[in-house]
Amino acid sequence: MPRLWDLSKGLLFRLDAEKVHRAMIGMVRLGRQAGGLPLRLAAGPLPEASAARANVLGMPFRSRVGLAAGFDKDAEILEALPELGFGFAEIGTVTPLPQPGNPRPRLFRDPERQAIFNRMGFNGAGAAAVAARLERARTRLPGDFRVGVNLGKNKDTALDDAAADYARAAAPFEGLADYLVVNVSSPNTPGLRSLQSARALLPIVAAIGEVISGWTRRPPLLLKLAPELEGVALRELIEEVERAGIDGFVLTNTLGGSFRSNGRELEGGWSGGPLTSRSRARLLEAREATKLPIISVGGILSAEEAGERVRSGAQLIQIYSGWIYRGPGFPAEISWKLAGIQRDSGA
Repeated sequence: MPRLWDLSKGLLFRLDAEKVHRAMIGMVRLGRQAGGLPLRLAAGPLPEASAARANVLGMPFRSRVGLAAGFDKDAEILEALPELGFGFAEIGTVTPLPQPGNPRPRLFRDPERQAIFNRMGFNGAGAAAVAARLERARTRLPGDFRVGVNLGKNKDTALDDAAADYARAAAPFEGLADYLVVNVSSPNTPGLRSLQSARALLPIVAAIGEVISGWTRRPPLLLKLAPELEGVALRELIEEVERAGIDGFVLTNTLGGSFRSNGRELEGGWSGGPLTSRSRARLLEAREATKLPIISVGGILSAEEAGERVRSGAQLIQIYSGWIYRGPGFPAEISWKLAGIQRDSGA
């Protein structure tokens, strides 16, 4: 299967990245409609459930391997993801209102570095539509398959009004989201990263907290941060938001940078290879600063790297670029690796 994927990848990488992404979403949906067997064959065998399962954030997860936010933004393929070897998924980023995102082209590959460059800009169907899709999918998902919802603000919303936007984005997901993520770290929405301060974040956390405090079950609220936030600034922010009620962290988002396309310099974010060392370093720093759960994401391009993240203190890991470059069997490969670590540690 890896050899077949290498051949397929060579052909697919000649085509526009976003068009291929949409085509793959369609193929996964067809595989699910066909009963899931094509997906299970592509994914390969998985460890026994007892060897893969983990308890994190106060609930059981089917496995420690999740699909990162940004791939299934609008909850289109959730029902297929357990068949493909995932134990959880993070949908979004979800904004209160639908928005088209940035102009195309806005998704690019750098195969030499096993990297993806995106400047998508929170394109999506909006919170109400995504919540409706998630509600339909819930009835057909395994009980231990978890779904996180990554929350953002609309591009046209002023930074001073961001807290209300995050609260509106969260509101439709009562009883649907297993956990929520505050995303203030994407480089593709103007000014968003300026919200990575206690002064800006505390009102956002409070506004979401007010919404979810009235729910029958309050989902854990996590914070996703940029890889550029490090050292004293990272530690101080972690301390502040912990006191404000954050329940865990997602580390990290994409690495801000640029990509030259057709003579133009485009600003956006890098995932994959350029992010590996930075994301791992932020995990180590954050683990020294907090005992709260951490989901590690960014530059996980091998099962060995996934194992290193868990050994460094991550309770869960997420993949995106690694799935694209390593192929459909990558989640299962990681699951076997993490099951071995769990067995050897006696956990």
